[in-house]
Amino acid sequence: MTLAPAVSPDLESVAGAQARLLDGVSTLPPEQVGLGDALGRILAQTVSSQSDLPGFDNSAMDGYAVRASEIGTATVTAPVRLPVVGESRAGAMPIALGPGTAMRIMTGAPMPAGADTVVRQEDTSRDGADVLIEVATAEGTSVRLRGADMAAGTTVLRPGLQLTSVDIAVAAALGNANLTVGSRPRVALLATGDELVAAGTPPGPAQLVDSNSPMLAAAAHEAGALPTFLGIGRDSKDALRTLLQTAAAFDLIVSSAGVSVGDHDWVREVVSELGTISTWRVAMRPGKPVLTGRIGGAIFIGLPGNPVSSSVTFELFARPVIRKMQGAEQLHRRRIQVRLGEEMIKPQPLETYARAVLRETSGDLPSATSSGNQGSSMLQSLTRADCLVVLPAGLEVVPAGTVVEAIPLR
Repeated sequence: MTLAPAVSPDLESVAGAQARLLDGVSTLPPEQVGLGDALGRILAQTVSSQSDLPGFDNSAMDGYAVRASEIGTATVTAPVRLPVVGESRAGAMPIALGPGTAMRIMTGAPMPAGADTVVRQEDTSRDGADVLIEVATAEGTSVRLRGADMAAGTTVLRPGLQLTSVDIAVAAALGNANLTVGSRPRVALLATGDELVAAGTPPGPAQLVDSNSPMLAAAAHEAGALPTFLGIGRDSKDALRTLLQTAAAFDLIVSSAGVSVGDHDWVREVVSELGTISTWRVAMRPGKPVLTGRIGGAIFIGLPGNPVSSSVTFELFARPVIRKMQGAEQLHRRRIQVRLGEEMIKPQPLETYARAVLRETSGDLPSATSSGNQGSSMLQSLTRADCLVVLPAGLEVVPAGTVVEAIPLR
């Protein structure tokens, strides 16, 4: 079936709100770190090969270095006998190989001048000082030529790449002890609400444990930021103003709760006093009351208070900001196509991000089914989910079998 997007006219689309927010984000000045601190960082400078890798012809096997032209008749029943004149091992340059001789060679060891082939050990046998070659090995077999991996001048790692352990190995192989990477944004986190108590504090009557702040701190750290929790702001303009004035010294401010239209929701009013607002209310579920703007030099993102709404809106808005500040090439998680394994019902005008579980099928696409209760305060379905299924605006009922996008989370 055809999915026709349609957004409520008084709300901004998710894509529009993301683009508006990211247009105002600048990349932070880079910094240099040692290889031990580079894992997961965003590369900020091209890494090229300054020399050939490997830097010399070497053996890919333990065996014997020979001339292929001298062993062309070798068989198990009629082996070619060659005297062994020495050994080539890693870390030492061997003597040249004369005609009619062989040299013992180890994996990674330099090829001796005059040799063009390595006969693996399993295809030989020893007879005193001689080796019996039992296979007519073709020229060039088991020889790793100089520059076969990377030639001098080859661009190997490009800016914007999130460095993996393999990337770090490549950088080390090319002679780099340090790498230039994007600086980690300093993120101020705060929560609002008279009802909140810190994790580990037994809640009293009508109180709730602040689960958002630990979650958002972990999410910010996972995205590459340096999060600092400034505390829980009580439901007063003065308390919130004090926290936000402190937070303005950071690169990014992320708050949770207090952004809706309740009598004690002061975030929008205080942010407008201290700075500017660019977006409020996005056509999405969960998380419609998302507030974005700026306070001083800091980007501000106000997330809803319900835990699932807070998690989803952080994923869609705060995470790409953090990645752009580091210079990442890919700001958003990848999206894949899935086929709904069940009918899903949603508000017609809202793009909806349903928590779901992916299952491989015998068909062309994985199947996605709900991970549980989709209420915005239901954490269990969030922790069970391995993806967010994107149900487009314009539909109220999305039938089973419909192909939609999904955002893998694990």
